[in-house]
Amino acid sequence: MWFRSKIFLLGLLTTSTYSHPTSGFQKRCQSLSEKIELDYTFDVNIAGYLAPNSTIDLVAEGVNATCLESYGNSTSPLPVGICRLNLRVTTSETSEVYAEVWLPENWEGRTLMTGNGGLDGCIRYTDLVYGTSYGFASFGTNNGHNGTSGGAVYRQPDVLEDYAWRSVYTGAVIGKSITKQFFGSDCGKSFYLGCSTGGRQGWKAVQKNPELFDGVISGAPVVDLWGHVAFFGYVRQVLGFNESSVTLQQWTAISQEVLKQCDGLDGANDGILEDPTACVLDWTPLLCSSTSNSTCLTADQAVAVTKLFNPVTYNGTLLYPGQNHGSELRMIFRWLYSPLVLNWIPETFRNFVYEDLSWDPQSFTLADVVYGLEKDKFDLNTFNGDISAFRDRGGKILHWHGVADGLIGSRTSDLYYETVRSTLNASVAELDEFYRYFRASGVDHCGGGPGAWVMGQGAGAKTSDNPDDNLLLRIVQWVEEGDAPEFVRGTKFVNDTAALGVQFTRKHCKYPKVNRYTGVGVGVDEAGWQAAEYTRLPPWSEGSTIFRPSAVPGSWIIKLETHGWAHNGLE
Repeated sequence: MWFRSKIFLLGLLTTSTYSHPTSGFQKRCQSLSEKIELDYTFDVNIAGYLAPNSTIDLVAEGVNATCLESYGNSTSPLPVGICRLNLRVTTSETSEVYAEVWLPENWEGRTLMTGNGGLDGCIRYTDLVYGTSYGFASFGTNNGHNGTSGGAVYRQPDVLEDYAWRSVYTGAVIGKSITKQFFGSDCGKSFYLGCSTGGRQGWKAVQKNPELFDGVISGAPVVDLWGHVAFFGYVRQVLGFNESSVTLQQWTAISQEVLKQCDGLDGANDGILEDPTACVLDWTPLLCSSTSNSTCLTADQAVAVTKLFNPVTYNGTLLYPGQNHGSELRMIFRWLYSPLVLNWIPETFRNFVYEDLSWDPQSFTLADVVYGLEKDKFDLNTFNGDISAFRDRGGKILHWHGVADGLIGSRTSDLYYETVRSTLNASVAELDEFYRYFRASGVDHCGGGPGAWVMGQGAGAKTSDNPDDNLLLRIVQWVEEGDAPEFVRGTKFVNDTAALGVQFTRKHCKYPKVNRYTGVGVGVDEAGWQAAEYTRLPPWSEGSTIFRPSAVPGSWIIKLETHGWAHNGLE
């Protein structure tokens, strides 16, 4: 059945002034809301034309306060004029999504769906601005609920299903339909852009709804969601729920020792580890038995810390492949001081798993994670390696992850790539035809860090319109011209401020290759970095580890016998 909209707001909740229709585009926009036909029950909340350089006052529009706290009170100035629609769309008898559909005056015949972050239901207006700046008809939803909390899914399975997959599906379907109705022509190629939970949502679409998108950019994705939940809880278990068993000064000493031992392994002592999995840290210099400084580690502290960089298993099952070295301080600030990580465990298990608001996070064990996996009705885990349907219809995936990510460790992305390769029984060359994965050195979660992190992955991370420097334009070039990327170039600005100029650029190479430096200077010569073959077996490979005593008192060594890889740690 077809449903027509009922407008109950017409631009009244925005401080921007909707222009009076003076052009064909504006006239079509003014009448669009009365003509929309969708296979959904829906209402149009806001409809109207916004001129270039307009801003939207999200406070005045009643956007959830926690979303404002996380993402800002208003949009940045719109780079182009748009026809803007905000819709409430019913997804079931007990669930709904709010969707934004932005149709730009400079439409280039493409569409772009944007994702969300964390547990939140916050539309990423920055990504909508970014998409329309390049002529994409751009869409986003509130993920089926409002605010940054996951509490809306409590005993609401339909809302949980929206969060798991249906919000992106619904937003893409209605967005493409409205685009076609407005412009009167097919939408052309469809694209997706997301990072973190948004990265997971992109992979979910590839796995479950391969028909939705022709090109997907998935950054730092929370694939293997329950593995990350396991690690967040495990960190609190190991370091203590109320305060850390290891001080910030000790973590600083650990970080310095990591750089001392491992920074130069890639050929450049530049404060960045190109391949953190090559860092086989000798913990001996940090132990109190060998040093008398105030930042040395006791045996118990060393046991705790080394656990975080090794695989986390439960009854022989790998739950998480461990965290990378080179991001210690970013990790610890998130683990100890970030509301996101501190709230993730109680929110997840109270609302998603046990449906019990009295569940005590200090009771957490890894058995809780296994139960969450078993109860995962809508496959929030998003770790299905069979993406053959997306491959067979010609889709392309550009997957990237910062290897200095202090929140969502990149080893899970490594592991997912290998899972896809194994599931499809494909060689790297065969995967390269449709799926390419890039590890970005020195890059934190979705951006930031000491590395070259500005890659065109969003409005705040743009350096140029050259596709080599711009992930969004790069996926378009691959999908529409067949030109696949061999690298993703990142830019590091001085003090992360574009106005101060470029500090250095770096080509982040395609997995499984890794960068090695033979250039001049301290790693700043882009041409001096060359992609080398990656031949070591990762430390979480099944069936390849043994444990035996080492020469360091109270410690052990994990050794991959057939590949010569060794790791010093504490038992």
